Amino acid sequence: MPFTYNCPPCGTASRPYTFRAGAEGHAVRHRHRRHDGDYPVGECIQHIAWVNPRARAGVWRPSRGDAVAAVVAGLLVLWSVWHAFTN
Repeated sequence: MPFTYNCPPCGTASRPYTFRAGAEGHAVRHRHRRHDGDYPVGECIQHIAWVNPRARAGVWRPSRGDAVAAVVAGLLVLWSVWHAFTN
């Protein structure tokens, strides 16, 4: 389930992140840029419902960490299949 960072004092919400770490990283960057590193009252990381990608194609895109995790997982699968057939 995707995560978003919400900052009520600014009235902003981040884009959806697959992993909580992505939303937390967004929160850290936001705090440093907009609040000089302070924690705004009421800020939170929330679960959001999955969005149908066919309904709105531009709603979700993977973060850099999501892309790296997908590449690493794909390489591990390819390596395990190659290893199984060569040994």
